[in-house]
Amino acid sequence: MLKQNEGLRKVQTQIGSMFAILPISANQWTIISLICAIVAGIEITTGNLIVGLVLFAFGGFLDMIDGAVARYRNQSSKFGGFLDGVVDRIVESIFLISFMFYPLPSEVLFDSKIWIALTLILGTYMPSFIRAYADHNEVMSKEKAKKMGGICERSERIVIFVASTLAGIYLNNMTYFVYGLVTVCTLSSLTIAQRIMEVKKESETK
Repeated sequence: MLKQNEGLRKVQTQIGSMFAILPISANQWTIISLICAIVAGIEITTGNLIVGLVLFAFGGFLDMIDGAVARYRNQSSKFGGFLDGVVDRIVESIFLISFMFYPLPSEVLFDSKIWIALTLILGTYMPSFIRAYADHNEVMSKEKAKKMGGICERSERIVIFVASTLAGIYLNNMTYFVYGLVTVCTLSSLTIAQRIMEVKKESETK
């Protein structure tokens, strides 16, 4: 795991050095990723799934650039971290809500819109809320709260979203996208349980 983290940091440093030469601040990169997500959502609602998915994936790449640029320029700030986290939630919400306007199949247990709503709650919001609320209530230190993990965090959710959407486009059957939502809901529920147990364990040591 340590070697993986070191490898990831090296990649992020290289990305930061490439994009830091542009006259765009880290926070501006964050806003650009949000604009990209808004356009992606509009494309999905109008039926242009491929364009929407490409823009969403590109927005995810831009989201990685902002932090890389901030670290490379040594301009990381608390507000920048705050803005990045807020935009992350908005971007993911835009992507999912846009599918409420797309004709998805409803044969997977119940209406696909219910799965979208559950994904928003269980995947997009609750894991982040648990981390922030544990810190807010001083049950866990900010450092430990930041390190709380889980089997389905934002990067895993994005991979599942992109893969299931691509499968739906390629096979001309968007049921696969709904399967992706079900998968995210299931894994996110486990992540929520993991984090709650971690907070409980931490509280018992105080």
